[in-house]
Amino acid sequence: MATDISVLAIPAQNTYIDVMLARRTRRWGAGKATAVRHLYAAVEPVTQVELAAHAGVSQPAVSQYLSSLRAHGDVSFEDPGWLATRAQLPDSYWQGYASRFATQTCWYRVDSLADQVIDLVESEPEMIVSGDVAADAVLPWKMPAVAIVYGAVGDESMDDLGFVRSDSAAAATVLVRPVPDDSFRRDAVVAREMNIAPHLHLVADLIGLGGDDRLEAAQRFEELGR
Repeated sequence: MATDISVLAIPAQNTYIDVMLARRTRRWGAGKATAVRHLYAAVEPVTQVELAAHAGVSQPAVSQYLSSLRAHGDVSFEDPGWLATRAQLPDSYWQGYASRFATQTCWYRVDSLADQVIDLVESEPEMIVSGDVAADAVLPWKMPAVAIVYGAVGDESMDDLGFVRSDSAAAATVLVRPVPDDSFRRDAVVAREMNIAPHLHLVADLIGLGGDDRLEAAQRFEELGR
């Protein structure tokens, strides 16, 4: 069976996303993304040495990351280390990194989205969940409509679970995407017996999906690190 790959469509009416696209900066590499995810997850200031060790890159590389981030207002220095600007960093992460993983296969089922994700996780325990379902698992909000899952799951497996191909992301209930980088699984967290995407990536996914409700949900994550 041929693989049907769809690209995430950003709603034309979402002027917030339009502005973010217009401001998109140079693409980030995996090292910078890993360091920034760790920074977003931290409660206390993080040293440059710790960021380098977590991301598996050199301290000069981290110094360059931080210099660029600071120039854009994404981080601040608070002795003895660095803190994320939580209200802004997810936008920058989405522009520079998360938006490149919009290549996906689109699927739907007609039963509850929670049951769909449970079936997927039981079938593929290494799957990492993001999107509405993951946000609801961390900070309960309105009725989830879309799940994003990161990992390898074949067409035959999706067929066996009762999923049907969707012609577009807008009509899908589950979007399957490739794992972004080697550190992504290590940065995942556990909630409701699921592997949940690192919070920064999860918030970026909500921004990418668009809609006022998701932006409101994304903003609630600002409080988690405080």
